[in-house]
Amino acid sequence: MIIRQGTDSDLQEVIALLKISLGEDRIPKTEALWNWKHRQNPFGPSPVLVAESAGKIIGVRAFLKWEYIHESKILLAQRAVDTAVHPDFQGKGIFSQLTRKLLEKSRLEGTDLIFNTPNRKSTPGYLKLGWEKWDPLPIKIKPLFFRAHSLGTDPRVSWEEADHLVAKLEGSELDYTELKTHLVKGYLHWRYRDCPIVDYRVISDLHSYLLIYRTKDSKWGKELRICDFFSLGNLDLLSLSSQLKELEKIEKPRFITVSGLHTRKELPSFWKFSPSLPLGPLVTLKQLNPQLQPLNLPWSWSLGDLEVF
Repeated sequence: MIIRQGTDSDLQEVIALLKISLGEDRIPKTEALWNWKHRQNPFGPSPVLVAESAGKIIGVRAFLKWEYIHESKILLAQRAVDTAVHPDFQGKGIFSQLTRKLLEKSRLEGTDLIFNTPNRKSTPGYLKLGWEKWDPLPIKIKPLFFRAHSLGTDPRVSWEEADHLVAKLEGSELDYTELKTHLVKGYLHWRYRDCPIVDYRVISDLHSYLLIYRTKDSKWGKELRICDFFSLGNLDLLSLSSQLKELEKIEKPRFITVSGLHTRKELPSFWKFSPSLPLGPLVTLKQLNPQLQPLNLPWSWSLGDLEVF
């Protein structure tokens, strides 16, 4: 067996391996999704390693590049995402070998930390490789017991209408007193508008704030998930609250969710006083820069930052 850097010519074989190893489940394994994640990412193309035996790819390991910013300092991060080992070769340590080699490659290239949101099955393997548990992401939940039927003004806008505001947000020095995703040029369109598997929608006043959400069916009913929120300041909280009320009428969810860490200064009053519950994905972190203590950083993840895709 050899381990080597993945190339563009490996893509079809890698996608086939992902399907065999992981199945399709709710996230389809397609070239379009891979290209969006690993080639079109504005933070840069993903480092990818493959394990090969007898000319066949039997394992793959990819890290998704990411950047965080805190008090004008950029932290280079990567998210451990796509990994698969052919069923005939599982249990032979291939996952660990691929991960260790990619960690070393990332460390030598100046990456500060690795983060991910593993499931119960994969968490023990990451802990053995030096990942540490941060915590489940806290979630604020607003249940809606009564759903209004009358409609007022539709607060939703198109991505095209919001283009000017998107450009201003990505070119502005926002308040980074907490550690947040770095809004590099092209990030918002890549992450939300161009996502091939989720329909993200927007409400905005088109000059001061942008709220990105999605809807999702669950066993408890329709969820309206506030994925991200960005503001240029001078935010009219009463206007925002009113627009959220109108959105409730249009989407008719059973409940609304938002990260308990994100947008704490801009949330309408209901959210400020509602409890944060540990119901989100488990976040784990791997230190690569010895001068950093990732568990102690002032994280302010949004739900959109940590969604699995």
